[in-house]
Amino acid sequence: MSTVLVLTVGGSSAPILSAIRDHQPDFVVFIASKDQPDKPNSGSYVTVDGPGVPCDVRSAVKCPACKAEVSPRTASSSIVARVGLAPAAYQVVQIEPDDLNEAYADVRMLLADLRTRFPDAALIADYTGGTKTMSAALTLAAIERGDCALALVSGPRGDLVRVTDGTQMSAAVDVRNWRVQRSLTLADDLFNRYDYAAAEQSLAGIMRDVGLTPPLRSAVQRRVQLCRGFDAWDRFDHSAAFALLQPFADSLGTHWKALLALTGRSKSSGYEPIFDLLRNAERRASRARFDDAVARLYRATELLAQTRLNLQYGVNTSDLDTAKLPEPLRVVYGSSPEEDDKVRLGLQKAYALLGALSDPLGVAFTSVSGPLNNALTRRNHSILAHGNIPLYQADYTDLHAHLHTLINAARSALKLGREPVQFPTLTEIAP
Repeated sequence: MSTVLVLTVGGSSAPILSAIRDHQPDFVVFIASKDQPDKPNSGSYVTVDGPGVPCDVRSAVKCPACKAEVSPRTASSSIVARVGLAPAAYQVVQIEPDDLNEAYADVRMLLADLRTRFPDAALIADYTGGTKTMSAALTLAAIERGDCALALVSGPRGDLVRVTDGTQMSAAVDVRNWRVQRSLTLADDLFNRYDYAAAEQSLAGIMRDVGLTPPLRSAVQRRVQLCRGFDAWDRFDHSAAFALLQPFADSLGTHWKALLALTGRSKSSGYEPIFDLLRNAERRASRARFDDAVARLYRATELLAQTRLNLQYGVNTSDLDTAKLPEPLRVVYGSSPEEDDKVRLGLQKAYALLGALSDPLGVAFTSVSGPLNNALTRRNHSILAHGNIPLYQADYTDLHAHLHTLINAARSALKLGREPVQFPTLTEIAP
């Protein structure tokens, strides 16, 4: 495997020479500082392949390492000349030495370009030289990528100023713990924003790290299982959610009780799926997916009527048995069968039947039908229904409010009980 070494360059050449000697790269990229205003040749780029003393351009003082390693005739030669780099084997990139935002952006683009040019190479970023800003920019960009190893040239210090010349060695920098903590923080944030699949992806990289301690690996595995469990629940796969979340039953409290009811493992009112849809819609809206959220609210509105008709009257709106209706309603609702001779009721007809039966939910629907139907009509014109108009937060908020007005008006008569709360955060589960 070929090696690409990326170095930040400052006034001293000794650590640069040590890094190149130790890594023996196939290609070297020197990240050097630009000239400062009104100061020609003040940037560290001149030490790479320009004329002059490479160790300290500004003071023209040769460091002890140079005197020891080269003859007086070549003491002023460039870094690339001293290590024998051909023009095709290196690249010099000039960046702003004291602007972190600009430097970081430039280095980030550089590393992405190198990965494209050298897809199978080992990328090593050595941040020993250069200004503190240049080193910080390279470190941040390298860690962010995840496919770039960090290195630092160090050695014994003779004083508080610098490493003793001639003792330098390039050593790998272990950033695994930083990456683990960063991924955990990112996963926690994604989990708390209900993006469970993305949270699991963030944790997947941690699980591939062979250096994880057993306690940390156990904590990551716990988070992965929670992500999978709530992702399944978020997709209405309640059976899978039950299997994945069962080990956390004690921590889940009321959420576990809700899941037991949804999977038929405990006594239920029969209306739990409606509230499950409502909470699901709220999670979609929190991520600004308002078309999805409104589609779920519409389905919750429809399912509320279907559930009431089924529980109270034994009526199936997908295949209406008119014999279960009072005599005056049989002709009305049985006169328009579809091609398969089945009578099906959509949302409006289901609520109309409840009204005709003087059911509390039908009465409540009549009282809010004006504003609620207006909100439902906007859904009908959306891209996920029968039109091509996108929906916005106001559309979601409006339908959400009117649907809750309907639910609250019929809550006591239907014995709906208390609504389940929204999915918990990781802190609430206390993994």
